[in-house]
Amino acid sequence: MTKVHFHQLQGSSEDTIARALQLVCELANEAGKRQHSVLIYCRDTALMKSLETELWQHIPSSFLAHSTAAAEQAPIYLCSDEAPGDYHDMMINLDSETPDWFGRFEHLAELIYGDEKQLQCKRERFAHYKHLGYPLQFSKVENSVTSTLPL
Repeated sequence: MTKVHFHQLQGSSEDTIARALQLVCELANEAGKRQHSVLIYCRDTALMKSLETELWQHIPSSFLAHSTAAAEQAPIYLCSDEAPGDYHDMMINLDSETPDWFGRFEHLAELIYGDEKQLQCKRERFAHYKHLGYPLQFSKVENSVTSTLPL
């Protein structure tokens, strides 16, 4: 059964978006160290573009290998549609909605950031997962943006 972990970012909406991208990179990097593949789900084109930039810059002496095409089998797949490809280890959800196929993953990271509408959607997701019996974890993430990414 998929283990679901909610990460609530603290701070203003603008700050939490930058920190969310940084946290995505940290989670993806840690998963990669354990040889786990990562699917990052986000339907917001501008946010996805910012995430790609952050993935290239996150590690100063390297980068986090990623692709927007599932067929390329990159360690990190940036998914913006309903085609999860052959990814099963970890899903990081940057979207306010969660796709129906999330249950195929061992781990699901739900990031809570942004405005009140997004927060309410994540509250509903938490209640939904709890009702279905998924193992849930919750943590608050302090806002300590060190990225130079312009947002």
